[in-house]
Amino acid sequence: MGRDHDPRGRPRRDAAGRPVTDRILITGAQGFLGRYLAADWLAAEPDAVILGLGRSPALPDTFTHVVHWGDAALPAPLPPRLGRALATPRYGYRVINIADGPALARAIREVRPDIVVHLAAALRDDPPDRLVSTNIGGVVSLLGALRESSVVPRKVILGSSGSVYGADPGREPPFSEEACCAPMDPYAATKRAAEDLGRILAEAASLPVVWGRIFNPVGAGQDERHLCGWLGRQIAEAGAGLRPPSVTVGALDTTRDYIDVRDVARALRVLAAHGQPGRAYNVASGRETSGEDVLAMLVGLGGLAAPVDVVRRPARRGDVARSFADVSRLTALGYRPRHSLRDSLTAVLAYYRACVAARVVGAPGG
Repeated sequence: MGRDHDPRGRPRRDAAGRPVTDRILITGAQGFLGRYLAADWLAAEPDAVILGLGRSPALPDTFTHVVHWGDAALPAPLPPRLGRALATPRYGYRVINIADGPALARAIREVRPDIVVHLAAALRDDPPDRLVSTNIGGVVSLLGALRESSVVPRKVILGSSGSVYGADPGREPPFSEEACCAPMDPYAATKRAAEDLGRILAEAASLPVVWGRIFNPVGAGQDERHLCGWLGRQIAEAGAGLRPPSVTVGALDTTRDYIDVRDVARALRVLAAHGQPGRAYNVASGRETSGEDVLAMLVGLGGLAAPVDVVRRPARRGDVARSFADVSRLTALGYRPRHSLRDSLTAVLAYYRACVAARVVGAPGG
């Protein structure tokens, strides 16, 4: 987290060799990335203290989104490992809307965080007004609250997206951080605008801001609006006999850069430790994978006896044909991913077979 950390996240020590307690503030703390980041940080730094912020009430056992199993829809259960990691006095949670600048400033003055990680965001298919108010307004509100509080953390990590690169005629991936950005949908446009506006505000307030352009996280508990969660749930249901061996899919000929959510968490800690203020870093695997390959891998891992029937639905507007990252800038900080896409998809299937199925079977009338 500070200059004396190594890429494995070992804590800083004072002149006498004693661990230094870091105070970390995470916005969007009850989301998919926020939960994994908090759990990873607490495990890596036994003396770290984390305050998570979010607009939803405290949910110790679930994420804020919904998942499905057969005909049932239920709040996405937290994987047990995450629940255990967050059940500690070193982790606290407070309901504060990212748009509430005065409440943010009060929390910052109280906590005086060494590190701030901003992960609160609206998702791709949210309405445009929410995308603007959350993705752009949230960055403005947070940086304004930091300036108002007169607290200057060692590092402020702003979560952005690999979608900011979009599609530009004549430009081919992998995309380096210096590549031009041509957002293709409102979500990507708001994330890019938040970067530009955040840079101006950070420079004016002398805040050490780093941007993490996160590509396509995969892991247990992710929202089914993302491809791996959507396909993983259907394959797990078919394996459990809840549906025929059939999946409904959109475009599978597009390619994306998938990265395990546990590796995203580690990468964000590396940026907090070693990221250069004023720079953006691709948080990705650096590998290009098609949707067809994701489906084939899930079918293989699912162990289905019968061939899988694929039902096509129209592609979404704004889908980019190819997208994957040049990760040399992040690699230069000493970061290496630990999980393959096969590991990630195995975790998705296991999540549905164990965590989700157990909640449905154990529910009244289940």
